[in-house]
Amino acid sequence: MKPCLVYLSGPIKAAHGYSVDDNVREAGQTFLDLTRRGIPSFCPHLGALVPGAFDVPYETWMAYDFAVLDRCTHVLMLPRWETSAGAKREKDYAFLRGIQTFYSLDELEAYLERTRAVV
Repeated sequence: MKPCLVYLSGPIKAAHGYSVDDNVREAGQTFLDLTRRGIPSFCPHLGALVPGAFDVPYETWMAYDFAVLDRCTHVLMLPRWETSAGAKREKDYAFLRGIQTFYSLDELEAYLERTRAVV
């Protein structure tokens, strides 16, 4: 069994009354919550903190995200994921590759405990 690695998927760009900072802060908090629980995760939102990140073409970021997703065992959809074209693509990509997707941290944690997934 491949060691657990959770991909965090949700909006990054400013939209629907939420700023980039709002989205990064929320994703970062989830990343920290997972870390505190001993669950390894990847948070693509943290790339938005790097100066020049938004100068990189969107499709380059998506190719990067898909390459990371290929290494992940689970996906956690963050609040408002439905408002993000990128998050929808990540969800579909994960589905096609059989990567389990969860919609809450509690749901993910309960599954990992129940299945004793390798963390």
